[in-house]
Amino acid sequence: MQKKLTLGFFFTIFICSTFLPVVWMFGSSLSEEGKISFIYYRDIFLTQRYVKVILNSLTLASLTTLLSSLMGVSAGFFLSKTSLPFKNFFRMCFFVPLIIPSYITGIAWANLLGKTGFLNVFLSYYTLLTPESISDFIYSIYGAAFILSMNLFPVVMLMTEYALKNLNPRFEESGFIGGNISLVLRQITLPLIAPTILSGMMIVFVLSISEFGIPSLLQINVLTTQIFTQFSAFYNEKAATAIAFPLIMITLVFMILEQVYLQGKSFEIMGRKASNGLIQYRIRWLTVVGILFCTLILTVCVIIPFSTLIITSKTISAYYDAFRLAKNGITNTILFGSLGATFLTIIGLFLGYLSEKIQFKLRNSAASFIWIFFAVPATVIGVGLIKLCNRPGIIFQSIYGSLWIIILGYGARFLPLSSRIMANYFKQIPNSMEESGAVIGASWFTVFSRILIPLQGYGIIATWLISFMFCIGELGTTILIYPPGHETLPIALFTIMVNSPVNIVSALSVVIVAMTLLPVGIFLVISKYLVKSL
Repeated sequence: MQKKLTLGFFFTIFICSTFLPVVWMFGSSLSEEGKISFIYYRDIFLTQRYVKVILNSLTLASLTTLLSSLMGVSAGFFLSKTSLPFKNFFRMCFFVPLIIPSYITGIAWANLLGKTGFLNVFLSYYTLLTPESISDFIYSIYGAAFILSMNLFPVVMLMTEYALKNLNPRFEESGFIGGNISLVLRQITLPLIAPTILSGMMIVFVLSISEFGIPSLLQINVLTTQIFTQFSAFYNEKAATAIAFPLIMITLVFMILEQVYLQGKSFEIMGRKASNGLIQYRIRWLTVVGILFCTLILTVCVIIPFSTLIITSKTISAYYDAFRLAKNGITNTILFGSLGATFLTIIGLFLGYLSEKIQFKLRNSAASFIWIFFAVPATVIGVGLIKLCNRPGIIFQSIYGSLWIIILGYGARFLPLSSRIMANYFKQIPNSMEESGAVIGASWFTVFSRILIPLQGYGIIATWLISFMFCIGELGTTILIYPPGHETLPIALFTIMVNSPVNIVSALSVVIVAMTLLPVGIFLVISKYLVKSL
């Protein structure tokens, strides 16, 4: 009974925060002059108008996922399994692209590779490339995928690293008896962490196909830019909501393919402390490759765009002006981001358990039901929350006019993400761990708090950290629902981009990175000692 009531309570929170706003929006798109109408959906599926748009979205998401996975899995491997020097330095620096809003990274690279950009001039002078071909690349789907992969690869990296740290070394030790490193990686290590890698790839894919900033900046016609056009130019929220429907369908198809691949396979890899600890490959050439790879990623993803922002900001006074303009946004962002990440971690913990550890006929359907809402564009969620909460009533008005509407927006936007990460880490915990507590007569609360939560140490840390990063960078939903005086840093940056010079925008972008790195660094240091004590 404890289990059913608790899980039912947290699932109800998900329904209220995520399901109802989305259903409200899609329900309104099916109504025209008081009658049921499919006119907006018919325009999408029965005409050639959106075929190219959908293909562009799929291409962008696929390329971004491929590039992010190559970088993320490799970086996670080198950070966890090799004797790489300056690991903490590389790890901290690799978080920076995830922290920087994607469109700021896009601005930096567009300035560098545009027709008059410094890097464009350099490459066209010393190579056979022409300035036009370089500029055409950055303003294409391939350029957008290149930029987005730099922003999103830390998601795959973080999940891969934590999965490798949880891997029971006995599996690898048995492999080394009859094989070399390459054989162990291909046949033991990578297959065991496959669900983690697939989970990271799914997150990147959904984030890419729902991305608006980069396609808008680079003038690429995808579903998200079409949605924004319908909202802002034509004030047609029903058509915009209907355009979001293909995003849901695409996500559902990929989820089904993932479930088919993982069905019937075991990925229980916990038990690291039962052996001699994490196995590291202390091979000189592998360490050298790791240093070269991480240095290259650091240069391309962090140093070049970040240096561009610093150079573009030009003067110290630009930083003063940026801080003065966004002081309230900085304070709100840290507070709201921390509250949002905590909310997402707690709810995601129980939703992840429900998705992975509860045996019932519709378990896979429930997991898919939760995850599918992550594909809903942020603007659609924002409008849905406005329609749901901006109505007479003490409860609705108290939420709508306070910071809790923002926390609710974070929940609606990212609860599928946090629950997905938690479910992945629950997948690694053998059922026998929970059953051993039940055998001695412990209540479900006792088993959950004293056995499962300690075993989920890495998962909880990873979920909170990823949730915090996404919360502080969220713009699409927050900009529609935030009450006066509760603007966050992305909203302040968006306003400044419209009304202020480029140097102020660049300076504020640098401030965003600096203000976010400090709490993230503190959290990583604390988590390092916290996990050891679990």
